[in-house]
Amino acid sequence: MDVSAARRNEIELDLLRLVMRSYRMLPLFYGVIGTAIALYVESGYPARTVTIWLGVFLATQAEYAVFQHRFFSHPPPPDAQSSWTRRCARRYFFMNLVWAFVVPLFWSAGDDIQNLALILMQVVHVIATSMTGSFRRPLYYGATLPPAGMAIAAALMAGHPIFTGMGFGFAATYFYLMRIARQSRKQAEEALALRYHNHDLIADLATARDASEAARDFAINANEELRRSEERFRALVENAFDAIVVTDENAAITYASPSVRAIGVRPEELIGREVLTFMRPGEATRIKSRLDAQGGHTPPGQPIEFYTLGPTGRVHWFESSVTDLRSDPNVGGFIINLRDITERKRSESELVGQFRVLKALAADVPIDEVMMLLARGAEETNPGARAAVYLIDQDRKLTLCAAPSFPPSFAASAAAYWEKRKDGSFGGVAEENGQRYINEDMLSDRNDPDIIAFAREHGVRALWFQGIISRGGNAIGAVALYMPQPRRPNAAERAYLQSAAHLGGIAIDRRRAEQDLREATEAAEMANRAKSKFLANMSHELRTPLNAIIGFSEIMRDGLFGALGSPRYSEYAKDIYDSGRHLLNVIDDILDISKIEAGRYPLEEQNIDLGETLRWSIDIVRPRTTEKNQTVRLDIPAGLPQLLVDLRAMRQIMLNLLSNASKFTPEQGRIEVSVHIHPDGAVEIAVSDTGIGIPPEKLGEVMKPFGQVDDSTARQYGGTGLGLSITKSLVELHGGTFRLDSMLGEGTVATLTLPAERLQRTLRKLGG
Repeated sequence: MDVSAARRNEIELDLLRLVMRSYRMLPLFYGVIGTAIALYVESGYPARTVTIWLGVFLATQAEYAVFQHRFFSHPPPPDAQSSWTRRCARRYFFMNLVWAFVVPLFWSAGDDIQNLALILMQVVHVIATSMTGSFRRPLYYGATLPPAGMAIAAALMAGHPIFTGMGFGFAATYFYLMRIARQSRKQAEEALALRYHNHDLIADLATARDASEAARDFAINANEELRRSEERFRALVENAFDAIVVTDENAAITYASPSVRAIGVRPEELIGREVLTFMRPGEATRIKSRLDAQGGHTPPGQPIEFYTLGPTGRVHWFESSVTDLRSDPNVGGFIINLRDITERKRSESELVGQFRVLKALAADVPIDEVMMLLARGAEETNPGARAAVYLIDQDRKLTLCAAPSFPPSFAASAAAYWEKRKDGSFGGVAEENGQRYINEDMLSDRNDPDIIAFAREHGVRALWFQGIISRGGNAIGAVALYMPQPRRPNAAERAYLQSAAHLGGIAIDRRRAEQDLREATEAAEMANRAKSKFLANMSHELRTPLNAIIGFSEIMRDGLFGALGSPRYSEYAKDIYDSGRHLLNVIDDILDISKIEAGRYPLEEQNIDLGETLRWSIDIVRPRTTEKNQTVRLDIPAGLPQLLVDLRAMRQIMLNLLSNASKFTPEQGRIEVSVHIHPDGAVEIAVSDTGIGIPPEKLGEVMKPFGQVDDSTARQYGGTGLGLSITKSLVELHGGTFRLDSMLGEGTVATLTLPAERLQRTLRKLGG
């Protein structure tokens, strides 16, 4: 379909938007995967190299998230789509190039399973991208070339025959995927072009209808002139675009203009015949009743629409206006203006049917009901015909027969006929690129007694059969029209068959995509549960030996059973004890953050003395603050009421904040803990220090799990980067908020605010 340059820009912008919408969660998804690989997969390179790679990888994902936000928050105009596509393609290429380097970074010469997993990750990435990101060529190649090239190169360079075979196999598969992607891209472009074309067609039809109304008004005025002059009457009538018929007072035709040839009859064939005899009985009764109710004529702007069936069963729609001139001696009857509106009615009916199907899809109606709506729409567009929509599965078995106008036994007959003919030329129509099968008279097909019996059983003669093809190019069914009379479809009817089959393919693809999404969601939930279970099990397995290590090293450090001998043994025992305690704290933090993320951290709420809890927390960290000669000040208001919170969680929050304050505050620094009650009842607890501070751009990063200001800070001060993340999550579990305010080189203020109900509920309980 030819489209203008402006329309082409709109289509390509829609395709770009479709791809980027599919990848909205890409930064988070790949960020989690990359972090998991860096943490849990062994690499032959130093940890610093792995950390640098992870930092670059996460930075590319974050930059792409910002790019996505800018694209969707400020949509570009269509003429800017080319620029945005190139910018997006460059980002995809660089992101996937960084991602592809996971293969050499974690390649293990002695672990074929790990190497195979690394290659398969790239292969799965390429296949998934081929399914979701093939609609724009630059984006597709930018997203697939780096991982495909890395997977092929790694397999070929592995030196193992199996890997070598995989490399060549995936290379061939990649070229095949590119072909499929090209087909999907072409289908998507054609679908969008058709949608815009239909939009323009509707506008054109509206314009044509306005022009039609103007022409009818002109004809009415012309009829007034016909009473004054027979010659003027004939000159006008015989050259009019619409057919004009004149009858006597009994509705017998006395004159027909030459324009009636456009509807398949000659003027002389109409003379003497009564007008209503050309119509079907039901239509004739309806029109006669309406004319009687309106005084024998049609009011201006209110024409009558009706249809007739030709000798071959083809439907013709007409729009007619009737003028009652029985009182005019020059006419003595009726003047009827006829216009063939077959194509317009077909287009209107087709659009109504398509809208009905699309609306049902949006409402998540079951697929069998959607196919039934598609069949009913086909029957409405082709009066007199009966429609059926068939669906087949991957094994070519008939799974659905939607035939609203056939009896219930029709489905069994259709299934039996399909089983006999699916391996022949008839079955091939449904599988070879959506071909069309036309049998203009089934009763004359002497070579196939089954189809003759089928036609006689269900009272049909002609069969028009159009295969339904999915977006992936697979045969999934067909749309069939059964006609009561033998005939072939015209161009408009053939176009409708193809359009109905395309709409059926869209509906089925949509349902399958929804099913795939549900399955992916379930898989993600299962993976999250497996992660939580793994962390809980590993925590138990690690704690048991760690407790023994910590206990025995403490005994050795303190010399409970005598001196160890060399003083170095005591130092070693102290190092073992400190390292064990540190590792145990890390395990506890990981388990806590896992429980919080999984929503399995129940709060055991009770009324606590906040001042006592704060003093206890300060006493716990006092050895560290005393060692660094730091000043710790507590400022709480007098008569502070009790607070309804989880005591363990509140202690953990305060210990995390105080430990961080002491850790990052130099010797002789100051730490202050203050409590303030807002006028609305909210409770604010702030921990401030005079430490090294945090750069403003890093405030959000340090509150994420494993977030650190930079690598040098982690090496100098230690820690896992989980403390602030756990603190923030625990505060939010209480319905509160947590924020950091910091200036580099001046210090940090950590503020948590608990809602007023935490204090007010306590006061109500005390008051009761």
